[in-house]
Amino acid sequence: MNSLGQIYRYTGHDSNPWIGIPGKGVDMGVPADGTVWHVNSGGGIYRYTGDQGSADWVAVSGGLPRISVGSRTHVWGVNSLGQIYRYTGHDSNPWIGIPGKAVDIGGAADGTVWHVKSDGAIYRYTGDQPS
Repeated sequence: MNSLGQIYRYTGHDSNPWIGIPGKGVDMGVPADGTVWHVNSGGGIYRYTGDQGSADWVAVSGGLPRISVGSRTHVWGVNSLGQIYRYTGHDSNPWIGIPGKAVDIGGAADGTVWHVKSDGAIYRYTGDQPS
């Protein structure tokens, strides 16, 4: 994404390295498995499907200003109130709340999740206890 929120995809060709993708975002998660999610300035959540069908993005219900994607099965977000959420894998009921508060979050493909609180303290999610 550039400073205007425009989204680009790398082509792999040095002569024309970037192509524009429809949509605008403020935060994006792209792990090694090629899964792509972004959130827009209104907190709308989107999953990229442009290489699978006719629509470039599928809207996922909820509202997040921050998103992190470790893999297709490890998608995490923080809402505007600092509440932490994990994607369930089902768009019909997409998010489950996780105890704790954060201003940003980072998830890895192996399931490791770290978050930062508003005071700058850094915590690792252990899966059973909020940190």
